[in-house]
Amino acid sequence: MKQKKREQLVNLFSVLNEKNQINAAVLVAEDGDILYQGAFGYANLADKRLLQEHSLFELASLSKPFTALGILQLAQQGVLNIEDPVERWITGFPYQGITIHDLLTHTSGLPDYMEWFLQHWDHNKIAVNQDIVDMLVNHQPQRYFAPGEGWLYSNTGYVLLAVIIEKASGLSFAEYMKKSIFEPVEMRNSRVYNRRLQPENIENYAYGYVYDVHTEQYVLPDDLEETKYVSYLDGIQGDGTVNSTIHDLYLFDQALYTDCLINQVSKELAFTPASLKNGESVAYGCGWVLRDRPEIGRIVGHSGGWPG
Repeated sequence: MKQKKREQLVNLFSVLNEKNQINAAVLVAEDGDILYQGAFGYANLADKRLLQEHSLFELASLSKPFTALGILQLAQQGVLNIEDPVERWITGFPYQGITIHDLLTHTSGLPDYMEWFLQHWDHNKIAVNQDIVDMLVNHQPQRYFAPGEGWLYSNTGYVLLAVIIEKASGLSFAEYMKKSIFEPVEMRNSRVYNRRLQPENIENYAYGYVYDVHTEQYVLPDDLEETKYVSYLDGIQGDGTVNSTIHDLYLFDQALYTDCLINQVSKELAFTPASLKNGESVAYGCGWVLRDRPEIGRIVGHSGGWPG
């Protein structure tokens, strides 16, 4: 059965490649066995550098499961409690009644930072997490709903979780991810990387592109007026900026079947739908999108979307 699937995958991706309909690194696994992996297209259009199976990609919101795991680890160690009010960890936090659990499950009602930064931020400066905290404390934009009264996907909430990880652990967010998640799972190529704030020459880095309808070409999002916010929001962590490879993500997936990162109780919390105050449940746990399929069971995953 698996051999047949392998053959079908080889056929599928070779056809897509022949028709120039794929630019990606792909890994497919079942029951821990890698059925297929391959890389197609370019990592850098300017010098026609090809994508490799070990190319490093920015994960965008697929960073959120990592941030959530960091919080759950600290809760498991007794360093914090997920029912702690946010103001316990962030001095001067003006939105009362929001818990760490509300941040994890997107039930906080906090305003979106991107909208505020689009209108009020100096776009020649790169914002960092403290700038988000300062925006909330000093300007107090209106929240969408009281905590637990609704569900709205919140990048702001995950930035605050990264700030709490730093305060609780005494490490930078990047150091915490490396020490507590990437190294124990041997995700050797994974890292938190803000490429415009602290650019480095990374040999296997895969650049993300957007399609410019004006020139009918693929360009870096930094070079397109509509997506230039990738530059001035580049220093923000927690809701994005984890970078990884397909093989490292496979190792991460496999680690979630063990107690290597968090124990069974914490996993059950992570993979359980959040409940609103009216008793309604939402299809999101602590950093994970949840779907139930009768013939399979619970499907746990996350996607990531960002220009390029």
